[in-house]
Amino acid sequence: MDTFQSTLKLQNIGFRQTTDLVEHERVVRVAFILLDHFSLTTLSTAMDALATGNLINGDTVYRISTYSLQGGLVDSDVGVPISSQRLAAEGFNQDAVIVVGGQRVRLSSSPMLRRVLKKVACAKGVVAGCWNAAFYLADAGLLEGQEFACHGDSRALIGEYFPQLKACTRDFAFGQRRGTCANACSALDMTLALMQELGSRSDASLVGEIRRVHQPKSRETLRTEDVRPAAIPKPLNMALSLMEQHIEEPLEIDEIASHVGVSRRQLERRFARYLNAAPNRYYLELRLTRARQLIVQSDRSLTDVALATGFVSYPHFYKRFKDLFGLPPMTFRDYYYANDYGAGRYALAANF
Repeated sequence: MDTFQSTLKLQNIGFRQTTDLVEHERVVRVAFILLDHFSLTTLSTAMDALATGNLINGDTVYRISTYSLQGGLVDSDVGVPISSQRLAAEGFNQDAVIVVGGQRVRLSSSPMLRRVLKKVACAKGVVAGCWNAAFYLADAGLLEGQEFACHGDSRALIGEYFPQLKACTRDFAFGQRRGTCANACSALDMTLALMQELGSRSDASLVGEIRRVHQPKSRETLRTEDVRPAAIPKPLNMALSLMEQHIEEPLEIDEIASHVGVSRRQLERRFARYLNAAPNRYYLELRLTRARQLIVQSDRSLTDVALATGFVSYPHFYKRFKDLFGLPPMTFRDYYYANDYGAGRYALAANF
């Protein structure tokens, strides 16, 4: 089976149907401890980052579980309940624990929670707290000598209980296997830092792709140009824009080179240096990336998808798509909805 060569690889790696890495997966166990009236948005943000990491099919699988002090259903800040196991120090064996607070969470010391956090810390695990849950890390003595992040509304209260600690001005802090964040938005940054700390080395480059998925540069629909390598030459940037604007009717490479004012050879050297592929190869991968998006995000016929991405011959499209994604287009669409997202790695991640 063929493979992506260009920098578009990370956008598509989670969609390639392959079992090449199954025997090398590293399992990281992540437990969320839900406080009464926890921030549901914060939990969703952190959990979705881990689930996306699983979908990208890196070397690491994140197994997620949820706990609370009482067990059973825990009401979130918006009234939506989440099921949980009852927290107990005995048998609690996790690589990371994230305490999820929220605007409506009442902060008070909990001997059981303190014991669990200390146990994970002593085992060299990552201990983290969201929103105002830095209080519980501080209560367990796990923030000595380092700054912490928390929501502005809770900073004064935590300062009164733990005057020796210093709140940082940033929305999240991570160091020495301790993480804290101030709100739902910064929960993504903190979770990505956790993934870099505990995931396989080969997964490090995937963090940027997860950030691209969940944290676009603007509220507008993310464009391909938003994920281009930084500081690329202007002629190359212009060439990429031309390719993106001519997906349905691809231009010749010589024509693109002429438009941007360089020779074909100069353009080829720049593509190789900055995008790890020849112009023709990058153009093909760009068109197949667009085809993949249309297949999974729309109900357009596969013939329409082929034509919309510059393939005048369906058999040619069929072969190229199968080469890169491992399945024929129709089978890929069926598999995506019936298996991959229904009972595959995402379901494993969410644990629901």
